[in-house]
Amino acid sequence: MAGWHDGSRAAMRQGRPFRLTGRWSSGPDTGRMARGSLAWWLLARALGLGLRPAPQWVGLVILMLCMAAGGAVAAGQTGRPLTVEDIVALESFGRASIAPNERWAVYERRGGYDTAPRYDLGARSTWTIMKLRRLDLGRAGSRSEPLLEGDPSGLLCGPWSPSGRRLVICRLIGETLELGIVDVASRGVRWTGLTPELPMAGATMEWVGEDRLVLMSRPDRSLPWLLRFSSGSQARATEDWARSAAGARPSRAVLNTADGVLSSRARPADQSLVLMDVPTGRLQTLASGQISDFSVSPDGSWLAIVENGEPVAVQPGSVSFSGVRHRQRLSLLGLKGQAPVRFDAQSDIGPGLLRWSPSSHALLAWIRRDGEAWDQGRLARLENDGTVTLLDHTGLAPIDPDRGLGFLAGVRADWFGSTPVLYARDGDRPRQDWYALAPDRQPLAITAQMQVPPSRLNSVTENGGFLVGDGGVWFSDAAGTQRLTPEGTVYRDILIGDTETPFRLRINSAPRRLSAQVQSAEGSVVSVQGNGEVLAVGRDGSADQRILAVSAGTSLALRANGVVEDLVLSTQQGDRSVDQVNADLAEVVRIRPRPVSHMDSKGRPVVSQLFAPAGRRLADARGVIVLVYPGSVSTGAWQGPFYLTYGLRAEVLAGAGYAVLSPAIPHEPSHSPSPETLTEGVDLAVDAMLEQYPDLAAGRMAVAGHSFGGGTALLVATRSDRYQAYIAWAGFSDLFGQWGEFSPVSRQVPEEEPLINRTQAWVETGQARMGGPPWARPDAYVAFSPFMAADRIRAPVLLIAGDRDFVPVTQAERMFSALYRLGGHSRLITYWGEDHFNWSPANIRDVYSQILEWLDQVLEARVRPEQKTSDARLNGSGARADW
Repeated sequence: MAGWHDGSRAAMRQGRPFRLTGRWSSGPDTGRMARGSLAWWLLARALGLGLRPAPQWVGLVILMLCMAAGGAVAAGQTGRPLTVEDIVALESFGRASIAPNERWAVYERRGGYDTAPRYDLGARSTWTIMKLRRLDLGRAGSRSEPLLEGDPSGLLCGPWSPSGRRLVICRLIGETLELGIVDVASRGVRWTGLTPELPMAGATMEWVGEDRLVLMSRPDRSLPWLLRFSSGSQARATEDWARSAAGARPSRAVLNTADGVLSSRARPADQSLVLMDVPTGRLQTLASGQISDFSVSPDGSWLAIVENGEPVAVQPGSVSFSGVRHRQRLSLLGLKGQAPVRFDAQSDIGPGLLRWSPSSHALLAWIRRDGEAWDQGRLARLENDGTVTLLDHTGLAPIDPDRGLGFLAGVRADWFGSTPVLYARDGDRPRQDWYALAPDRQPLAITAQMQVPPSRLNSVTENGGFLVGDGGVWFSDAAGTQRLTPEGTVYRDILIGDTETPFRLRINSAPRRLSAQVQSAEGSVVSVQGNGEVLAVGRDGSADQRILAVSAGTSLALRANGVVEDLVLSTQQGDRSVDQVNADLAEVVRIRPRPVSHMDSKGRPVVSQLFAPAGRRLADARGVIVLVYPGSVSTGAWQGPFYLTYGLRAEVLAGAGYAVLSPAIPHEPSHSPSPETLTEGVDLAVDAMLEQYPDLAAGRMAVAGHSFGGGTALLVATRSDRYQAYIAWAGFSDLFGQWGEFSPVSRQVPEEEPLINRTQAWVETGQARMGGPPWARPDAYVAFSPFMAADRIRAPVLLIAGDRDFVPVTQAERMFSALYRLGGHSRLITYWGEDHFNWSPANIRDVYSQILEWLDQVLEARVRPEQKTSDARLNGSGARADW
């Protein structure tokens, strides 16, 4: 057993396919398990997150500006559609960064996806093939070049020193992540031997002036948990099996619960805060322990440190998807010889907010007393002399009642000079505004004159901040807000999507600068000054470009043509392309979907999207795949090459000759939909599609979905006889099991971060919205569990699962077992070493191959004789045209 799993892990690391296929039908093969076989393949969040990864990772997830899909592929049009081989070979750009002095720019450039040496790091496997490029912005027309001599792979970009002279980078080699500091002009690098921690919520590293750096490091030099998350449980299992086989030492994991607190005999590794003197390389350990966050004051004199305290007991009446499992304790450490400051030991610091005032005299944090709920807490001003002032925001509610407070939802606040500002609702009103909390007066809604106030600050100055709302740029201070741009112009905020940015730094780290950088309606970047002057950054612009980095006078953006991406540098002198990826795939033309307008199940107008089969008339489509995900419609918007490599993509299925419908199915955040409502939503979209395109074959339709979409596909299968096949990948089938079963990580490595609360919260308050645990609402769990209605399924079902998924593989196994017992027709495919998505190129290829093979088999009997003739003509032989 140990050797078998060790072989699957080795195959996963090398990108080779490794899966087990269980196949049975109601015919003579009933009950027989087919051989393990080799084949081909096709990430997420969400936040960590992840990741579109399913929304529970989203959280996963992800804040990115989309680029419109290019072109359309139809019969008789030049170009060819996107294939699986294309997406596993795509190159990509990563993050980009512009030096504070605007002399240099550095960006990440990833090689072809299938060239990575390993894939057991999940989405972060691409880090192993990342390179860094340098642009000299001080020389007109300069070309990009490798940042380091030899152009090594495995490099990641970090923060600039205040002057822009130095840049922090990291390199990932094997099982080691190491921090280095580059002198960008000379290209010299000092490797420190330090391993940076990668916290989900807080900071990793911050500069203290030009010559010193504070780093949260791992003293044992082991990989951070975010990197080990996708492979750690496999490694631990191999070690445990080996111990049991040897028989000399016990092999076990112990997880305890008492009074609502989880504990393990093992302890996660400690972190250290290390101060590095860059010129000399001298290191000083400032603090050690279970550190979760830190922040350096603007003047470099203070270091705020947040550490894990006592465990927090789960509340029987509620559960939080992103809750923090320990009390968070705050202290201040003087970096210039001052005595340390410790605050009340009974004060629990909320995640997501740790913001210094411009003067460095005070810190903003959300505080509750031990035992209180987060919405009972207060915004607090913590002085560097130990004074704590609870700010008066009576009647204001900064915490979303549907999300609570956790590492994926936090309080938004900042400073306008010495005055705190808070983003909150007024009582029960749904509208949220920014409020100035000046002493000795009522909170002032400084965005009250805006129709739609923004949820973020574009940038902050010494006495105020820039905001973007109602199509304009505004400047606010503690007294009010003034619109800087005319009513007739339209600007939008620039959101730079970086899923690796820790949560606090996404929501409460507005850059400190004297202007606002925004995009015009035409897509060009402009810099708006405090006096309202507008300076163009570049000349051309593009409405669909995706911004990677921006400063007062420079931007780096991606512009796509098909799957070819240009990295465009824009300055006040103009625009020019400085690099390009996927130039050898210029003949690939992406499919633009066709809108299908209709009413949803509540009588509201919605638009579904139909991806036509590439190179075929609609009447000659191999079939129709209804790709379901309640609350989301695929529009074909361009989100970059990496987006195509995970999940199930409509363009690839359409490129294989299928018509693919992405239906607009309502999913209300306030309550769970019924299986009947979901089925009606699918039917309404399909009815509208067939009315608009009657040539499509209504007798050859399959409903498919991934994640929540996979569970939805199974629910539809229990409520409808209309569709000829169903495909459920990483989908739930039994909410009783989904609620309580451990993920592989929780089972094998319980000391790190058990996902028990998160799986329970997904069922109770997430997409499933059961409203309570199974014993409180058993009827609701039964109604929303396809497993409990398996006897209603009449059509063939393809089940796909990964053995490391947080949606347990047993969800698919239960449904497969039920259909076997009922004499149904199903196939179960399990991918070893994969989680919620497939990451191995071999498995990415294989999952599409398996889906298309399955559809060929189950829909073949539905193919009209004239369709077979048409297919034969397409490839000029008597055989059916291959995809």
